[in-house]
Amino acid sequence: MTEYQTTLSENTPIAITIGNFDGIHLGHQRLLHELCAMAEKLQCTPVMVTFAPHTLMVVRPNMNILYLTTLEEKLSLAREYGKVADSIIVHFTPEVAALTAQDFMDNLCRRFTIRGLIVGADFSLGHNRMGNVEFLEQYGREHDIEVRALSLETDSQARISSTRIRNLVSEGHIAEANALLGHPLVLGGIVVHGDERGRLLGFPTANIRPEKHKLLPPNGVYAVGVTIYDNASGDSVEASTVYNGVINIGIRPTFNGKERLVEVHLLDVTMDLYDKYLRVEFIERLRGEQRFSGIDALKNQISMDVQQTRQILASRRVSH
Repeated sequence: MTEYQTTLSENTPIAITIGNFDGIHLGHQRLLHELCAMAEKLQCTPVMVTFAPHTLMVVRPNMNILYLTTLEEKLSLAREYGKVADSIIVHFTPEVAALTAQDFMDNLCRRFTIRGLIVGADFSLGHNRMGNVEFLEQYGREHDIEVRALSLETDSQARISSTRIRNLVSEGHIAEANALLGHPLVLGGIVVHGDERGRLLGFPTANIRPEKHKLLPPNGVYAVGVTIYDNASGDSVEASTVYNGVINIGIRPTFNGKERLVEVHLLDVTMDLYDKYLRVEFIERLRGEQRFSGIDALKNQISMDVQQTRQILASRRVSH
């Protein structure tokens, strides 16, 4: 039996789109905006149907899958950039992966009142990906569901895809990844206790522990914007304020570190962040990780990183 987690009641008429939606990039956003237009026309609620875990983690369990967005980040970005607040999360298991497209859609229709469906032109679902657009259009005719396929979003080079963006992030090309995402790359996490070495350096940092399968950019230092929440669901403490910050990802070779850490330093503000949830938006890569000859050389470099970050974030505000 397929398990669903949802914000909806069963009788609510809905229009849906289905997918992993990793990153909520510009192509996804266009799909979500078109979904909203379809839902308005059909006088029903727009809903994003997505999967947890990511389908590849089940279909290809031997691959080390790293994703752009956790489930919470994805839902938050869909609300913010796609204007779609409601979701159906399909608990993705080997049993669900084995379902035919017919069975998958039948299960969904038994549980929910579906009036419309919009997907990308290359979309397919179900065992052996048999549920392509042609199948869905036929299914729609039989079940009185309006089905629409949308041509794929491209930029000057090629099709915008989560895979392409993941490759850019893996190589540290943050600005290029952000251009395809249509928003800054995000990283969320609860602040945990570290060794407080940053405080001794005069640059206190908040340590966050990302989800295990979250894709991080390469080790190095980045200019970031930081929003502070009470918890992962986005209940806000300071949600209207985006703080300027610097993030360091790496093992801290100057201190002979071994464990990969994620440390955030907020500029010009001191507050107790323990157990708070930080949403970090990557703006630009400053430099790779390096080993310094000593504490003073490191402190000197951090001061320069902070100065560079101020300039980057100030010019970004002006250009917006």
